[in-house]
Amino acid sequence: MRQIKIYLFISMISVFCFALPQVRAEEGVPDAKSELASDKQEIKTAKQEIVQNAGEARSEEKRLREEMVQATQSGDKSKAAQIREQLRVMHAENVQQMRQDKKGLKEAKRELRKDAKETRKNTRMQRKPDRGDNPPGPKGGKGTNWKNPPGPKGGPGASRNRR
Repeated sequence: MRQIKIYLFISMISVFCFALPQVRAEEGVPDAKSELASDKQEIKTAKQEIVQNAGEARSEEKRLREEMVQATQSGDKSKAAQIREQLRVMHAENVQQMRQDKKGLKEAKRELRKDAKETRKNTRMQRKPDRGDNPPGPKGGKGTNWKNPPGPKGGPGASRNRR
């Protein structure tokens, strides 16, 4: 049951990671930031779920170890050997599952970083280049920057590049 949940989670993350670039192209950049935030939240909840599953697996292994110790103390060696074998198999499955979970989480984080980088690149490309010869607009408005301050110091050709 746990493996099915984890498989569904990993498939859900991969769908989001591969579908988001297409959605961003249609919706625009401002919406991409909210999508990135929701992806971050999903990764965080997935990480919490992985930690919870690992804790459950540890408690189950601990319970089996206690049963094995009780069987050994009571002198039932065949039951202790059976529990030991069951514990060995369970531990191997849990370790393999944890590795798969971490790998899936790592891939999801990698995709998130890639999408964030792409979003930053797209926002930079949409910005207009700085023009030092623009007249300043209202205080702090369009055309105002450190080279061309607002007010009487500014104006057409007042850029430091032209003085």
